[in-house]
Amino acid sequence: MTHSDSGHNQKIVVTRDSVAAGDDIDAPHRLEFGISSDRAIADILRYVSQLSYLPSIVGGKATWSAVSGRPLAVIAQQWAAPKPLSVLPIAFSDLDSRSDGLYLHFNYHAQVDPDIVFNVLDRLRLKSF
Repeated sequence: MTHSDSGHNQKIVVTRDSVAAGDDIDAPHRLEFGISSDRAIADILRYVSQLSYLPSIVGGKATWSAVSGRPLAVIAQQWAAPKPLSVLPIAFSDLDSRSDGLYLHFNYHAQVDPDIVFNVLDRLRLKSF
């Protein structure tokens, strides 16, 4: 996904949970790529979901959540695209952005109904009132 659009390149560092004991061999499954810094988080999540990076499982119902300092989206094997938890654009500076890139992690929720995962994360409060 390296793009040469206007703007400079942003390094993206992705990790994910393991789905089985045999999958632990290369944990945390680090993947790096570059994108144009003017790309939206939704574009990055859609790109990762289209790779073979997030394992599919037998039965076709793996559920993942994408996070970067905050929950970003739910990705389900049976869904065509990630479902974002925010309708507003999210700036890289609001995420786990470090000096060497933007960090994203994908949590594995086994075969939990993705709508339940979405509803829990959508209502999640990270700070008290």
